[in-house]
Amino acid sequence: MRKALFLPFLTMQTGHHQVADALMALVDQHIENVEVKKIDLLHYANPTIEKIVSQSYLKWISYAPGIFNHVYTRIYDQPVEAQPNFKVYELLLKYLQELLKEEEPDVIFCTHSVPSYLLNVLKKKKECDIPVVNVYTDFFVSKLWGKELIDYHFLPMEEMKETLRRYHIDESRMLVTGIPLHEELMRTTSMFHTGQNVLIAGGNCGIIDNHFLSGQLKKEKKFHFYVLCGNNGKLYHKILHWRLPNVTPLRYISSRSEMNALYERMDAIVTKPGGVTVSEALRKKLPIFVHSVLPGQEERNFTYLLNRGLAFSLKQQGSLQEQLEQILLNEQAMQHYKQAVNLYHEELAIKTTDDFIKVMQGILYGKVTQVFTAV
Repeated sequence: MRKALFLPFLTMQTGHHQVADALMALVDQHIENVEVKKIDLLHYANPTIEKIVSQSYLKWISYAPGIFNHVYTRIYDQPVEAQPNFKVYELLLKYLQELLKEEEPDVIFCTHSVPSYLLNVLKKKKECDIPVVNVYTDFFVSKLWGKELIDYHFLPMEEMKETLRRYHIDESRMLVTGIPLHEELMRTTSMFHTGQNVLIAGGNCGIIDNHFLSGQLKKEKKFHFYVLCGNNGKLYHKILHWRLPNVTPLRYISSRSEMNALYERMDAIVTKPGGVTVSEALRKKLPIFVHSVLPGQEERNFTYLLNRGLAFSLKQQGSLQEQLEQILLNEQAMQHYKQAVNLYHEELAIKTTDDFIKVMQGILYGKVTQVFTAV
């Protein structure tokens, strides 16, 4: 029996957890004789401190986004030759060593930069010889990720190879997988539909509470908006109270099959540029409209998407309906978007669930070389 350990960071259900869950489900359902386990290192070390850190992190982003972005840039966006000090994270090294002794994994998948950094430190000290895979959940590589001694890298897009080459990482250790998704969402759909259904994601994080969007939805008639409210019951009932025939609030959707069916009916998505949501939209080939951006990772994701022609920016001023029409009903704009999203798909080495199963099998059973060259 082989064992795969998945390491996100903090217990907040962010993209780091969603990606870990997607890969764990894939292994569970398709690869025999493999045990999968997910552990947050900080919670393992001290649950109370982890809870405080998680709550403080969310408050910091909400109430002081400018300061958060400044600190994030100074710490994580330094050039290759810079030598940033991440010693504070190394306080967790002894707990990581304890965890590895307890679990005795055969392979480790890091979906967050902190455990990746710490494992790279252990490998430098020759205190860890377990194969480690970095599974990046954004469209860039921050300075914190462990790199040089990490065994394999699952990359969201082709451009990230150039970043890793600067750290003298051989391309045979890199694979452009896209951000891993649950297999129910891996199947792509037809490019565009004939209807005018628009999905609004991020309601659980307050995107709809923004006065611009809520005001716009109340007066737009041409599109039908489906609003993902998540666990935000207050928002769900607020939208119901509007009694608008063209605005449908949706509670938290736990079923991936149901979520996939919803995507299949949509013509576009209005969202924040979080890695997983964007990847789902790209896999489904939905035009992506970005209304608001959180500091840090989302800003960098949005820059990549705009540079590649994979997303459109919504302006605070002007009509939401008119901005959607200018793109969705513009044949030239849609043609450019179709070319951009098709190129993105062409660059992916992993195009199907079967491709991912082969790669995961290779990593779990030590047959990576032939698998990486085969996909």
